[in-house]
Amino acid sequence: MGLQQAVSFVRNAIERRTHPERFIVSDKAPHQLLYSDGLMELRYYPHQDQATFDLDGDAVTPQLRQHRIPVLLVPPLGVYHWVYDLMAERSWVRFLNARGFQVYLVNWGDPSRQHADLAIDTYVNYWLPKAVAEVQAHSRQAQVSLVGYCMGGLLTLLYAGTHDQGQIRNIVTIASPIDFHASRVYGKVLRWVRRSTRGLPVPEVLTDARRFHVPGDMLSVLFQLTNPLAGVMSYFDLVRNLSDRDYVKAHLTTREWFNNMPDYPGATVQQLVYDFGIRNDLADGHMQIGERHCNLGAIGSNLLAIAGASDKIVSVPAARHIMSLATMADKSFKVLPGGHAGVFAGGRAQEHTWVITAQWLASRSD
Repeated sequence: MGLQQAVSFVRNAIERRTHPERFIVSDKAPHQLLYSDGLMELRYYPHQDQATFDLDGDAVTPQLRQHRIPVLLVPPLGVYHWVYDLMAERSWVRFLNARGFQVYLVNWGDPSRQHADLAIDTYVNYWLPKAVAEVQAHSRQAQVSLVGYCMGGLLTLLYAGTHDQGQIRNIVTIASPIDFHASRVYGKVLRWVRRSTRGLPVPEVLTDARRFHVPGDMLSVLFQLTNPLAGVMSYFDLVRNLSDRDYVKAHLTTREWFNNMPDYPGATVQQLVYDFGIRNDLADGHMQIGERHCNLGAIGSNLLAIAGASDKIVSVPAARHIMSLATMADKSFKVLPGGHAGVFAGGRAQEHTWVITAQWLASRSD
């Protein structure tokens, strides 16, 4: 290590300890706030790039032609909305803008324990319908495409199966579970619990949604436990490259995704555990969401479902199950490189997931 590298190493190490926020470069794309109710909000991202720019090492030239159908990005629960705008060179928002799409993004906000009673009903029957209506009004288009990652994709399908009245042109889901019993070791545990508890009453202590509320710091630990070795190796990679400020920014911004997670509302967790997990209700394509009935087989929009080849959280069979339930003529399923996070925003995501998504949408958005 040369003198200049040594100086940079020490400077970055000190600054990382004293001012870590200086290395976090997520959520920087310019946007307009279209709607907010104090927790959920809807953002619009105007086109910004006029000249060729670098995106994860690849040159991207913005296209002049704009597609008619706008795109609404739906993030998961338990992570912040800015996973779609992770950093300037790894931003779904920026990429889709450059591909000629009007881009909108739902922000589920930062729920606390006072929101423990927030259930899936609110997301599916109120917030997503409100977001889609706002996109329709702002874009002046009757139809919208939705792109959902993980739980964002599941919520999108639940919304479409409950509220589809022709307003949804296209749906893209990425690493979104449908058959929860097909998710490898988790599926085996859930099947065992279902067999062992069939016919037994639910203990009263487990009917209180507040007991299921998961704080964000606990959620971060649980997520990292799915691949503990990766966290150790990631730390050593950081130490080896601490003299490279750009590397440190990219590394710490990505780690912020996993180290800084919002709370998971208790009522939603309760439903995921019982209705989706143990009982696996959605596996047959039908589910009651609040006062509405969801039928995945009634979705009329075009569908592209994507799974990560090495996803340890949502297995390929768990995501593929939507293909046996969906009845639309235009439906596709693809297995692409990456784990649960990598297939969405990893180093190879742009050349695979992003490009395939943009091309698929482009041919169905005019």
